[in-house]
Amino acid sequence: MLRLIFTLVVFLLLSAAQLLPACADDGVWIRDIHITGLQRTSPRTILRELPFSVGGLWHADSQAAGERRLRNLGLFSTVVILPPGEDGSVHVVLKERWSLFILPEASRSDIGKSTAGVTLTEHNLWGLHHQLRVAVREDTGKNFSGLKGTRADGSYQWRRVADGPVSLAFGMGAGRSVFDAFDQGVLTGQYQQQNSSWYTSASWALGAVPGDGWDLGLGFYSSRSTFRLVTGAPATLVQDSRRNSVLSTVTYTNLDDHTTWITGTGFQYALDVAHQGFGSTVNVYRQTSYLTHHTRLYSSTATLDWRISGGAASGQVLKDGLFDIGSNSGLRGYLPGELQGQYYLFGNIEGRFPLPAASNVQLVAFSDVGQIWSSHRPAFRRPVVAGFGGGARLTLRWLVKGTFRVDAAYGTATRRWRFYFGTGQAF
Repeated sequence: MLRLIFTLVVFLLLSAAQLLPACADDGVWIRDIHITGLQRTSPRTILRELPFSVGGLWHADSQAAGERRLRNLGLFSTVVILPPGEDGSVHVVLKERWSLFILPEASRSDIGKSTAGVTLTEHNLWGLHHQLRVAVREDTGKNFSGLKGTRADGSYQWRRVADGPVSLAFGMGAGRSVFDAFDQGVLTGQYQQQNSSWYTSASWALGAVPGDGWDLGLGFYSSRSTFRLVTGAPATLVQDSRRNSVLSTVTYTNLDDHTTWITGTGFQYALDVAHQGFGSTVNVYRQTSYLTHHTRLYSSTATLDWRISGGAASGQVLKDGLFDIGSNSGLRGYLPGELQGQYYLFGNIEGRFPLPAASNVQLVAFSDVGQIWSSHRPAFRRPVVAGFGGGARLTLRWLVKGTFRVDAAYGTATRRWRFYFGTGQAF
């Protein structure tokens, strides 16, 4: 019996000794953090995202958590964190992506307005991951006919004020644009809309960094619109208005962005209240929510991705306050104007398959199903509407937000194919 006990003790000690090298890095004091590969980004932007700091302890999950947070910034095509050696130095190796994005835009519609414009976005202003966006758009009638309108918009996002949990955003826009009035998906009139708007918002990260865990948001939005009928019949719900509203959001994010593929879960609930007490001429209450999930298929970089979205608007809902879910980021297979209403619920499911594995090219197959209602009438007077199709994605790893996509979708209600071009994934 004593020999058996002695043999067991020796076996346990040898097993523990074999485990010690694997755990040697856990609990090491960090004496220094070396960052290489930065050209335009401030080291401060990196250090505030890391789950460890000089003078703290290195833990078993420090490497994975740090790499995920830096990848999610979207500023780097390569992120590698090397654990501390005997000298206690952590090495962070990065490769920056080009952060200035100038994007020409155009859309053609055979049922409503067509547009052309250009958007300039700097995703890493001051090297602190602030974002500046300026856009100019020209609207025309169907198939680029007359009826012109020009609008300019700008916004600024200040991420992590004083490196803390609060982020701020500001924006404004003004100009003329073309407003299409639809009735059950049929264009009944076109207006020239004169609009000016501005907003400000703040978000508070409840997790360690913004966009990782729960975030709370609060903002104020103000808009003034006037309309002049140009063609078609006048619509009673197209009216001059002033909307002042308070917007609050609750967001949960647990994503890992690998540039060409994503895993994890995202959720958001938003409440937008426009009321006469805020100086608004209409009382409107809007609620929207979505839940997304992205999971790897087997051990490859192919993913199965789905989203469920819903919304409701009540009160004095005018034509320009309706939800419009027919688009390349909503229910595909339909154009803007074909799916408008006060209440909606739809789901998207798609498979994203890189060719070959981990390449910059993806093939996508998708199906979108849902419905939108206005005055208790469903779109196209059907229980559900659906769209299905496929597309391709091309990612330029050296460019921030450098994924370009093309989709073709067949709408079962219209029995027509629609084609979409855009940037980023659909969701």
